[in-house]
Amino acid sequence: MTRGKLVRYFVIPVVAVMAFWWGGYFFFTGSSEWQEIQAVLTTDPGIRAKVGDVKSISVAPFPFMYRFSGDYVRATLRVTVVRTVSEYRATIDAERRAGTWSVQGT
Repeated sequence: MTRGKLVRYFVIPVVAVMAFWWGGYFFFTGSSEWQEIQAVLTTDPGIRAKVGDVKSISVAPFPFMYRFSGDYVRATLRVTVVRTVSEYRATIDAERRAGTWSVQGT
C-alpha cells in the first residue's frame, strides 16, 4: 500500500471521526444539559448515600454517548463524583423527557 492510499483510506477517515467525536464531547460538556445533569447528580440520593456532600462532578470522554431529538435527550456517561475525602465512579444513563431529567445507574 502506498503512502497516498494509506493517508486517503485510513488517516483521513480516522482524523475525521475523532474530530467529530471530540467536537460532540466538548459541545456537551459546555452545554446547559451537562449543567442540569450535574445539578441532578449532586442531589441524587444514591450518590449522596455513597459519597456524601459532592464537591465536583466530571465526565470522562470514554465511554460517552449523547443523543438529542427535540425535547428528548439521552446520554450515557462515565462520571467521577469527588468529595473532599473520596471519589465515586459510575456509568450512568441520563434521560430528559418533557424537560425533566431522570438518572439510572447511580
